[in-house]
Amino acid sequence: MSFTVSVVITTFNRPAELKEALDGVFTQIEQPKEVIVVNDASSLPYEDIISEYEQRPEFVYKFLSTSSGANKARNIGVEAASGDIIAFLDDDDIWMPDYLLEHIKAYENGADAVVSGYQNLGSERDVYVQPTEIVDENVLRTGNQYCGMSGFSMKRELALKERFDESLPNGQDWDMYVRLHQAGYKLMNIPKAIFYYRFQNMDGIGAKVAKMTPEEAVIRLRSADKHRTFLGDEFYRRRVAAQLLVYLPLKKHKLKWVLKSVHLAGLKVTLSHLFKVTTKKMRQRASS
Repeated sequence: MSFTVSVVITTFNRPAELKEALDGVFTQIEQPKEVIVVNDASSLPYEDIISEYEQRPEFVYKFLSTSSGANKARNIGVEAASGDIIAFLDDDDIWMPDYLLEHIKAYENGADAVVSGYQNLGSERDVYVQPTEIVDENVLRTGNQYCGMSGFSMKRELALKERFDESLPNGQDWDMYVRLHQAGYKLMNIPKAIFYYRFQNMDGIGAKVAKMTPEEAVIRLRSADKHRTFLGDEFYRRRVAAQLLVYLPLKKHKLKWVLKSVHLAGLKVTLSHLFKVTTKKMRQRASS
């Protein structure tokens, strides 16, 4: 069977990064049927970027008058798509030329949805790849060890049924993977890096989380609370600690964040997480 692909790109106030993402899409070995850009009510101008692509018959641009978040924008993109497969891309990441080729191969091998490995943009020696071709339940319980939205695709009929949870401010990728796994769909993994992830973008998640207070950040635990039964008590506590202590070097009042983690996840889990992260960084510095 020959599969057609719709690409859905969500963007918010990143016109320059969007151009890089689009250039990566239009240099794919396997070209998509359509490329749908959903602009989530950006305040920055996009006219110069859009004018470069709007003459392409496969290019679709949707501007939302009210910002509703990335999950709502993705669902709108899904509704507009017509391909057999929908491949999602964040505006600040870039696909390698064989990205869609590898995803299509996975669908030819029976996949319902696909995740894939990646490299950090600007630090290409940092490669994140899971070795198994089927997403592992035990790995899922440790959090999202696979990829974000830029490495994910799914069949269109599945995307229409299993919509992105618009109540989640974060963790929408992990939430989707857990739901698909629990529903019995074949969620396959491409065990090699085929896209570039822009790690710690200064206007991205890290910067936003760093500005929060520990009390405000509790909202980021919604995905863990949603899947608490799936996680079990130990992995639930680990995920709470990971969510609260992520980007800790960027945050002010670090002790308050640590104490919040101790309160919600427990002292043992908090200390274990901090030790693991510190050890990992020391190893990275030693090898650099």
